[in-house]
Amino acid sequence: MNSEVLNRQDLLFEEELILAEVKEYGFGWQKFSSGKFPIPAEGLRFDIRFEGHMIGKRINGHIEGVDHLTVRADGRLFLDLYASIKTKDGASISVKESGINAEGALRLGMDFHTSDPRYKWLNHKHVWGVGAVDFQSGTVKIKGYQNQNY
Repeated sequence: MNSEVLNRQDLLFEEELILAEVKEYGFGWQKFSSGKFPIPAEGLRFDIRFEGHMIGKRINGHIEGVDHLTVRADGRLFLDLYASIKTKDGASISVKESGINAEGALRLGMDFHTSDPRYKWLNHKHVWGVGAVDFQSGTVKIKGYQNQNY
């Protein structure tokens, strides 16, 4: 996505997250994140609990969830996240995200659901997340952009 598509007026929110806990399935997270060990032919799977905050003009709150991360043998990372947002004004919002991680650069598609009338506008948005993850520090920064055509 170029800067013409992702300009300041399309920015919906910014997220700052920490990777709080990692569940491993036969291959250690430290081995993976060091980049010094080959990925097994069958690939890898991690469940990563994360939490943090999101800040934007129309949505602010705490987000927490789990990323069911799949790593292929060729090193390609696929993200499948389920999270909940608790806004500062008390609303609960569900979010599902899917995407890829290419050398720390994140590209995500985000879909939201809530029955809270203050945030039902989110139910009709498909949001593009662009950001970065630092596996060594366990920090993530994402910017969520809305498509103005929808």
